[in-house]
Amino acid sequence: MRVGNRQAFYIGRAFSDLKALFFCYKISFMELQEISDRMEIEKLVTNYASAVDQKQFHRFRDFFTPDCFIDYTKVGGISGTLEEIISYLESALKHFPNYQHMISNISIDFDESNNSAIGKVMCFNPMEDKKGKVFFLGMWYNDKYLRTKDGWKISKRIEESSWSLNAPINTK
Repeated sequence: MRVGNRQAFYIGRAFSDLKALFFCYKISFMELQEISDRMEIEKLVTNYASAVDQKQFHRFRDFFTPDCFIDYTKVGGISGTLEEIISYLESALKHFPNYQHMISNISIDFDESNNSAIGKVMCFNPMEDKKGKVFFLGMWYNDKYLRTKDGWKISKRIEESSWSLNAPINTK
């Protein structure tokens, strides 16, 4: 396709205006490494939610650092080490035949070194007890992530209760 002088002028002008817009508003772009890191962390928290829903708690060892701290007390659980949490969930969630952890609004802020980050992840958690009663939990995961030789891992997770509906426990 041949571009005439008039079309070239408008294309050049549009490009020039776009550059000026970016300069005036100081619009910045993520570097490729940050994009990759964000995608890896999003995959990490998604894989965590899938492992919980599939009752594959042993997979937590792939998502958390060995020395991590996890606190589920705000939604009726315990706090503890990775192994304590795995053991607890294997027992506690037997009482709930069906549940889902739907996550979104994944906010990630990296430190200066880009080797750690803090995150806040929204979770919508419908659950069904053995009697068929359905209830809902709305919560946030407040996380700390570390870059390890095996990729990004969660080193700290503290659940924060946001709301509940028909919950058999007090989550406030």
